[in-house]
Amino acid sequence: MMKSFAVQDELVGLAVFSVLLSAILTNFMWIRSVGIAGISGLSLVYMKLGGSSLPGTILTVITAVLLSSAVLFAIYADISISKQGEENKHEV
Repeated sequence: MMKSFAVQDELVGLAVFSVLLSAILTNFMWIRSVGIAGISGLSLVYMKLGGSSLPGTILTVITAVLLSSAVLFAIYADISISKQGEENKHEV
C-alpha cells in the first residue's frame, strides 16, 4: 500500500521487516514486550519520510499504533492465561 503513495522501496522494505521482526519476537520470546522493538524501524521510516509523503506518514503511524496494540494484547493474553493457571492450582 505504501508503494502506491510513492514511498521509496527501501523504506517500504524497512517497514515490512520491522513488522515481521516484531511479530516474530512477540510470538517466540518469553518476554512479549520485546516485540516493541519493531517500532524503532517504523520510527526510522517516519523520520526518513519527513513529510515528503503525507499518506505514507499516515500509514506508518497507523502501522506503529496497530503494532504496539498487538504487542500489548499479547502481553494481556499472557497475564490472563497465567491468572487462570493460578485459579486452577487453588482448586486442586
